[in-house]
This record gives sequence, C-alpha cells and structure tokens, in this order.
Amino acid sequence: MKAPDYAPALENAAFQPYYDGLAAGALRITFVAGGDEVVWYPPDVVPGRPDAELEWRAVSRTGRAYSFTTVHRSLLPGDHRAETPFTVVLFEPDDAPGARIPGLLLAEDDTPPACEMRLEFRPLRIGDHMVAGFAPL
Repeated sequence: MKAPDYAPALENAAFQPYYDGLAAGALRITFVAGGDEVVWYPPDVVPGRPDAELEWRAVSRTGRAYSFTTVHRSLLPGDHRAETPFTVVLFEPDDAPGARIPGLLLAEDDTPPACEMRLEFRPLRIGDHMVAGFAPL
C-alpha cells in the first residue's frame, strides 16, 4: 500500500486532540458538550449556537465508506511520485452518523474501494506522524 509522506501543518491547536487521539490509537471527533450532537469539523463557533462548547470524544472503530477517490498524481509540494496511487476515503463511524472523517484506505489485498463498504479504523504511522487509516472488514 502506498501513502503520501507529508506531515499535517497544525497552524493552531484546534485539531491537536484529533492527532493526539490517532497517536493513542483512538479516532476522536467533536460533539456539543454534554450531548450527542456531532459537529465535525470543529468550527470556531457552532453555527446557530454561538454559546455551545465542543468536546472531543472517541467514536466507533467501525463504520462505512461514504465516498472515496484514488490519487494518481499527487499535488503535494515536493516529489511524491513514488507514493502514488493511494486512495482517500471519507469514513462515517457507526455511532456518529453524518461525520465524514478523511483517511487512507488500507486494502492489502487490492480490494477495490466502494461506497458503503464496511471499514475498520486502523491508525497508521507514516514517517514521524500518524494518519487515519481504514481497512475493509
């Protein structure tokens, strides 16, 4: 499986809990504090609810592929030709409908990607950073 070796640029600390979760083997997203309302991606202010606070919580390791795309020509800075092709998938956790979390499809046996395919979260170390990986069930 090929994957781009390009560390995320964290311009502010808003997404640090997401990456801390990956390092701990957990997939964490934001919810309105004290409730079950998913707010993903985390905005500075929740639309229509400026007083709402967000909290990070781990979600199910299983879910489905909402959508996918296979990258054949990387647009990342630098030479990443040896890292293509790779498939990016939008993962929807079983317990967080509507959340769409991007990650890499980890299909070891060349299983073709498909919408609605069942997936399992598997964090993946690439170089010195972690990314979300999702393997077919």
